[in-house]
Amino acid sequence: MQEIGPGRRKEFCSETCRRGADRDYKRAKAHVEFFEEQLRRTQHEVATYGRRADEGVLTADEVVRLQSEARVALVRASTVAELGGDQPERIRAELDALVAAVRPILDAGQTLLAVHTA
Repeated sequence: MQEIGPGRRKEFCSETCRRGADRDYKRAKAHVEFFEEQLRRTQHEVATYGRRADEGVLTADEVVRLQSEARVALVRASTVAELGGDQPERIRAELDALVAAVRPILDAGQTLLAVHTA
C-alpha cells in the first residue's frame, strides 16, 4: 500500500521487493552481456575463415570501426550545432555525416535484435 504524504511515490512496496527487482535486473543484464559476447566470438570465428556469418551481420572489427566513426560524427555535429551560428550549409553537412555514421550501427542493432529474439 502506498502511503499518502509528501515526497516521491515509492517504486517498490518494500525493501525486499526492491532488492529482488535489482537482483533480477542484474541477472538479466548478465545474460544479455554473456550472449552478446558469445555472438561476437562466433562472428569473429566465422570471419577468421574469410566468410561472414550472415548477410547484414557485422564482424566485431566492423562494429568497432562503425562505433568509432559514429562517436566522431556525433561530437562534430554537436560542436557545429553549438557553434554553428549562421552557417546552415555546414550544419546540414555535419548532420548528414552524423546520420551516415549512426545509421549502420542502428541497422546492425536491429539485426542483432533479430538474432537474439530468434
